[in-house]
Amino acid sequence: MSARTAFLSPDAKGRTRLWIVFWIYGVLLSHLLFAGIVLAYSQVNHLTLGLLLAGFLIYTAWIMRAIWVDADNTDTPLYGTIARYLTVAWTINAVLVSGFMFLAHLSGEPLPLPF
Repeated sequence: MSARTAFLSPDAKGRTRLWIVFWIYGVLLSHLLFAGIVLAYSQVNHLTLGLLLAGFLIYTAWIMRAIWVDADNTDTPLYGTIARYLTVAWTINAVLVSGFMFLAHLSGEPLPLPF
């Protein structure tokens, strides 16, 4: 089985409970990583910010895969489906925000924060 087939296979099963993968790895750690990038935004050069954002996107891809395969490790199957949809939406958002953040950094714009 190729890596691509294994990634997309409906037979791929994770062993971690969904709530741990979703709330701890997906929500908490993703937010902490992104908060670190936001804090470093004005203090790093373009290359470093690009590497930080690339690392964040790699982590996001890993989380999306982990949640996808662990979505059935819950007592309520609907939660797995909801987690999959939310994770796909989070991934799209992470890619777009990271791209726009990098472009703003290249243009020398300060990070527009709402607070």
